[in-house]
Amino acid sequence: MGTLAVLALTLVAAGCSGDECVDAFDCRDKGSAPEGQTYVCTADNTCELRALPSVPGEDAGTGTTDAGTTTDAGTETDAGTEPDAGTTPDAGTAPDAGTPDAGAQVCGGPVACKEQSIDQLALRTNIATGLVREEGTTQGPFLTFLDARAGGASSLESYTYARFTPTGLVKVDLDDQSALASTAWDIAVRRYNIRVNSGVSGPSCVTVAQTPAGTLFDAVTSVDPASDFLAEAYFTANTCEFVPDDSGINAPGTALATFWSYNSCLVMTNKVFLVRLADGRHVKLQVVSYYEPAAQEQCNTTGTLPATSGAAQFRFKWAYLP
Repeated sequence: MGTLAVLALTLVAAGCSGDECVDAFDCRDKGSAPEGQTYVCTADNTCELRALPSVPGEDAGTGTTDAGTTTDAGTETDAGTEPDAGTTPDAGTAPDAGTPDAGAQVCGGPVACKEQSIDQLALRTNIATGLVREEGTTQGPFLTFLDARAGGASSLESYTYARFTPTGLVKVDLDDQSALASTAWDIAVRRYNIRVNSGVSGPSCVTVAQTPAGTLFDAVTSVDPASDFLAEAYFTANTCEFVPDDSGINAPGTALATFWSYNSCLVMTNKVFLVRLADGRHVKLQVVSYYEPAAQEQCNTTGTLPATSGAAQFRFKWAYLP
């Protein structure tokens, strides 16, 4: 995983050679930070030492970037803001009993590890300005653009939240901390992270299963009864210890984390996911691109990026299943 230490070079558009950094991973050249501190990449693209937040059960050396700017949980907006009646969990569609530790929270009830999420994921209280729009115009699978730039590499804005509807993905205007108590959203994106609304991520019942490697999008026409649907569990039950993904960059181990692999840039795995919504319906979903389409194709085939890549601008291909 040694090459992953330079992942930040491709998480934003290239062409910033005059900057000291584009995100915190560039600051690793500074060496080890003093105990209790970490390097972050500021809005001025310079590396700066910041104090790590105190997170129960978490080693001080694993704090997230820009943690010092996270708003205290006591300032979150009204938890009841704009739940959509159509997305309220149906009593009969709760995740199956086999759902692992994230299910320590009862579907529809309070979210566990809330304070840890606010600190570790740098959850904000300002709503993301990024757009969600449909790009497909013909009958068939949806192709949705989701802007996950969040104000830049320091993620100054909240995740961009959306819900699945028969007419496409629709943006839900929520800030991160309000989203921890809202069932109005199904999926959220920020930079290279994708979360769904379940487990430690939110109070709804949106769960994810992975199809076998190599499965083609068009080949998925129904839900395999053997599919293992999991809620978000990037914190352990009871102890709230952070569970990272396999990238080596301390990103949360979300249910959709395997949409990419690393080869000097974010290569799409083209994995097809099954998403079970709170109302019991199912969606098949494939992350088509993280960069602008032409840049993503170059990354996938050569492991390189053009000077302008359009990073953190997702395209999702998805469709409802019978």
